[in-house]
Parts: sequence; structure tokens; C-alpha cells
Amino acid sequence: MRGGAPALAAALLLAAALGSGCASRLAPPEPPPPAAFYWHARAPGGARLFLLGSVHVGEAGRELALPLEMELDWARAEELVVEVDAEALPDLERLDTVQRHGLLPIETSLREVVSPATWSALAGYLRARGYPLAAASRMRPWMAAQQVAQLELAAAGYAPENGVDAWFVRRAGAENRPIAQLETLEEQLAAFGSLPPGVEEALLAEMLEQAPLFADTSRAILAAWERGDEALLLELLLGTRDDPRLATFHQRVFVERNQRMAARLAAMAADGRTRFVVIGTGHLIGPGSVPELLEAYGFEVERRSDAYVRSYDPRTLPPPTPAPAEPGPAPTHP
Repeated sequence: MRGGAPALAAALLLAAALGSGCASRLAPPEPPPPAAFYWHARAPGGARLFLLGSVHVGEAGRELALPLEMELDWARAEELVVEVDAEALPDLERLDTVQRHGLLPIETSLREVVSPATWSALAGYLRARGYPLAAASRMRPWMAAQQVAQLELAAAGYAPENGVDAWFVRRAGAENRPIAQLETLEEQLAAFGSLPPGVEEALLAEMLEQAPLFADTSRAILAAWERGDEALLLELLLGTRDDPRLATFHQRVFVERNQRMAARLAAMAADGRTRFVVIGTGHLIGPGSVPELLEAYGFEVERRSDAYVRSYDPRTLPPPTPAPAEPGPAPTHP
């Protein structure tokens, strides 16, 4: 996503996950050996997918250094696939989609649909951040939670246009590489717009409560992603999946979307082409993940455990040198 309304789609999934009570549990369980968030998947008909887990935000000015294996895979790929490329929509259509799913009816105020305690907390937070309360008065609770997240991310120096998927979209554009999407902006926002009111308010209340820890949690997610700490990412991104209050949230935002993305990847692979797929890491790990679902479609799936992506600031640092691979047979690319 490259600014404006599309930034909403890029950040909302991270924002909602962080606003679901995960930020208070930064201490992870004992992790297994680290593994990069990168998979090879071969369809029954021979099509290949290279799947990379993304983090949807990042720091300005930082670049990504890909390991040699991933660079070779990128060179082989005929198309980049991302969750959604909202820039492909006309501005008015993007705005209409955001308004339909993110705003309350014109005669309704946010103050009327949340508890006095939640409204008071939101009003106090926005005043402290210098954000006009009137601008949030018609937002649905989930969108108000997203606004809180965006304010915290901006204050910490993070933005959706610096996320891993956005970096690949820019690179694909510079190389005239086709870009496909697994979802539409309509589908992404509808996942939030269809949440029950109680779940929406729970997300907003949790986001407000956790706002002081939001920047630290974002840094923890980015660091865990870069070093391949799956145990910590599972805790931070999916730690509330067993909370009955948020069962609908996880069903709509993770379970149903994982199923939709896997089905569409399987359908894409019917043409036999090779694709490089960049989607949120939360969709690639844990029970019911996209790699697991692809196996159910008959794909041969292999996690490439040494293919770590590193970030660096080109203004002050050279690209990091990839760590040498463990001894063993050289990777093959069927």
C-alpha cells in the first residue's frame, strides 16, 4: 500500500491483532529452533509458489536484503501476488469502500454505540494526541481502533508504505512485473465491517488500554519476524485466538481469510506459472495456516528454514551479509 486510503488496508490487520490484548504478553514460551518465514509450494500440475511472510509496517528509509535463494526465486517468478493492491482501485472507489465499512450511519455517533467508559478513554486519548474528536465521531469502533493504531505507529516512526509487502510492490513496479491480489479491498474491510458490535468495542477498548505498549510491541514483532522467532510471533499475533470474546474476530480475520487465500492460490496455480507470494506472516503460521491448507489441496510444501530477510538503513549501513547455510545438500529448484 502506498499512502492515502490504501494505508488503511495495509495496517488494519496488524493494528487489530495488536489491539486484541497481545501487547501485554511480551514474554514468549520457550521457542523452538528459529526458521525463516519462507516456503516453497509445488502444485500437483507443476506450478510453483514462493511464499514469504510479511510484516505490514516498517521504518522509513530501511531496505530489505534478500538471501541468494530468495533472489533467485524472485528472478524465476512471473508474477508478484499480494493480499490486496488497493492502488489498483480508483480513488473514489477506495474511499467509498472505506466509508461503507468503516463509518456509522450519518445520524449515529460513535459515542452512542460504545460504553461511556470506552468513549471517555477514546476522547482522552485523542485529546492527548492532538487528534480532533469530531473526526472520529462517525467511525465504527473497529475503525477508531485502527486510527489509534495508526497514530501510535506514526509516533514510533512506522508506516504501512514501509512494510515488506509494500517494498515488493515497489520493486515489482520498477521491474514491470505483473502484480495480482488474493483479495479485494472490499473483502478485507468487510471482514472487519461484519464484526458484532461487542467484538468491535472490545478491540477498541483493548487498543486504548495497550496504546502505551504499542510501539514496543511493534518493535517486538519486527524483531521476531527478522530472526524467525515463530513462538513469539504466534503469541503476539494470535495469542487471543482462544478468547471467547474474540472468537468471531479470529474466525473472520484469520480462519476465513486463510481459507479464501489458499483456495485462490490453488486456482491461480492451475495455469502452471511460477509466482512469488507475499502475505502477512500471521496467515502462514499456526493451525489452519495457508501452507497447511495448500497441502490439503495436494501441494508439496517445504519450509526454507535458512531464507531469512534482513533489513538495513542504506544511509548508514551496508546490506547485511547473509549467514552461511548449514552444511547439507544444495537447495534445488524443480
